[in-house]
Amino acid sequence: MFYYSEKILRVNLTTNNIKVTKIDSSTCKYFLGGIGLGIKILYEEVGTNIDALSPDNIVVFATGPLSGTSAPTNGRTEAVCKSPLTGIIGRGNFGGHWGYRLKRAGLEAIVIKGESDRPVYLWVDDGIIELRSAAHLWGRDTWETTDYLKRDLGDDVSVLSIGPAGENLVRFACPVADYNHAPGRSHAGCVMGAKKLKAIAVRGKNKVPIADTRRFQEVTKEIEARINEFPERGDRMKSGSYWMINEAAEAGVMPVGNFQSTVMPKDSEIWQVPDAVEKYITVKPNSYGNNCPLAKYYGCDMVTDIRDGVYKGLKVGGICFSYPAWEWGGKLGIKTFPAMWKCRELCQRYGMDQATPIPFALELFEKGIICKEDLDGFELKYGCEQVIMEMLEKIAYRKGFGDILAEGSERAARIIGKDADRYIMTIKGMEILQLDPRVSQRVMALGYVTCPRGGDDLNSTHGTYIDVFPGWARKAGFSEQDYLDWSVNFVDMFDDVKAKVFGSPPTIDSLRPDRIEGKAALVIWYENQVSIYDSLGLCMMSGGPWFVYGPTYYARLYAACTGWEVNPDEIIKAGERIFTLMKAYIVREGLAKKDDDWPARFYNEPIQNGPRKGAKISKDVMHGLLDEYYELRGWNKVTGLPTKKKLYELGLDYAADELNKMGRI
Repeated sequence: MFYYSEKILRVNLTTNNIKVTKIDSSTCKYFLGGIGLGIKILYEEVGTNIDALSPDNIVVFATGPLSGTSAPTNGRTEAVCKSPLTGIIGRGNFGGHWGYRLKRAGLEAIVIKGESDRPVYLWVDDGIIELRSAAHLWGRDTWETTDYLKRDLGDDVSVLSIGPAGENLVRFACPVADYNHAPGRSHAGCVMGAKKLKAIAVRGKNKVPIADTRRFQEVTKEIEARINEFPERGDRMKSGSYWMINEAAEAGVMPVGNFQSTVMPKDSEIWQVPDAVEKYITVKPNSYGNNCPLAKYYGCDMVTDIRDGVYKGLKVGGICFSYPAWEWGGKLGIKTFPAMWKCRELCQRYGMDQATPIPFALELFEKGIICKEDLDGFELKYGCEQVIMEMLEKIAYRKGFGDILAEGSERAARIIGKDADRYIMTIKGMEILQLDPRVSQRVMALGYVTCPRGGDDLNSTHGTYIDVFPGWARKAGFSEQDYLDWSVNFVDMFDDVKAKVFGSPPTIDSLRPDRIEGKAALVIWYENQVSIYDSLGLCMMSGGPWFVYGPTYYARLYAACTGWEVNPDEIIKAGERIFTLMKAYIVREGLAKKDDDWPARFYNEPIQNGPRKGAKISKDVMHGLLDEYYELRGWNKVTGLPTKKKLYELGLDYAADELNKMGRI
């Protein structure tokens, strides 16, 4: 018996046609669910002739086969579409209860196509599926929309909605689920806005069937034990991922002012972590996930508790992750955490990615390329929180200069002219996240440029420290040798990959951040891992930074859940297949080796001050790593593209034949 619902809800907003179809079993087995299912559908249905804002573009929301079960860290959902910002893959992953409830409503995915002639929302109530008028919701932000629908439909309903940014077709708009969960880099909010789909509300109460309950519980207990045995916690339990942000500031790796510097102002609260974070937060159990055993160790249940000052009463959940400090504190110089979190709240309410073109515009203002008159009388300066917040509003409503920035920095630069394109900090058209790559470890620097959606390493190497000696291990009293021994024994990784990454026998030299050997192999390993856990419906934190999962545990848990016996080699092959199809998609859209690269600033402009003064990326080293990466993937080293042989080997014959016919491989 194959325990997999195999049901996809398909909604055509042009014709108001709603139907439930079945996925064929081979797709279930070879693409798993989540991003695997999403990219399979996107590749087949949205080709190069389809504009991202046309009715023929689709939005796929896909859970994973482990969603809605008791699998540790389950409940994640993938949003997939052709991105209106980049023209390639728009994909984002989000947590909370929405995907959990969709799965319990008996659905693996929802596929939205067409365009409504009026605002609507989709209501999924177990077996009852309806399109309803959203005229009373149009114009409201995501939090207000969620309030209205929960009041009308019940507190046991999860709401995924767009805000003003999606309605006004801001190209980096995203939907937001239950106030605090967003597939930010999917840009699906813009596509939903073009389709006039305001929201999808879901109630699901059915139990997800498990093929072998006893076996499933055994594996679950083993994974929970690995989570509880993991030695990194302490500061993270008090302040989430912020525990290391002051160390990043001290080390000189912050992305200050659109990557112009790495030195933070001394009056920023970032220097006062963890105290500056702890005094503003409280813990609300199960606010972020589904009784996740990792939540208490990762701070996932943290919410703001601002009791005085300008932002008194601010309530934002899911703030354990340090991204607001990188974006609002680093790139834009906002000094206090309440103000940084207010910017996050505004992005959540408006429904748009926190990675905006505002840092790009800030540098243009500093360079004199734009002036106060262009900015409706504003002076866009580093640290001016009120101006930055007003610019967020202007972007969301496409007012004044915000109308230009709503296009994203690459399109905005073409509108502005005056050599503005020199200051674009994007990869594949997507704004770059987090730390300055001139001082990052080799694995992360490579993972950014090989990521198919561009702009970050969240789909590849985010949070990886297995090949370096991390600060938490030093604080915990590990020596480098202790940490190496523990890592090699703990990580669920194939022996041949361990030999490439750590050496054979393992050597402390493998923990050097500037070491080149084994880095390309580790990037590939992580990319395949991400493709697996984002397809199964599991959290990246358990498969990435904490690496408690690996192919052995994925295979055992998946087999116990679905009844399909799969071994670790097959599950890794599925990850490789999914990642390679994403690459095939962007190749079909015209991207090539030249797009797997950093902006010129990081090669040509050394860091000017601070502890990393003089640092820059070596183009020879970077391109050498890329060549090794392509070779290990079985791709063409000269073009950086998958070969026909590799595509056939992975069962992607249709992609191989199409790309070959187009002259792309």
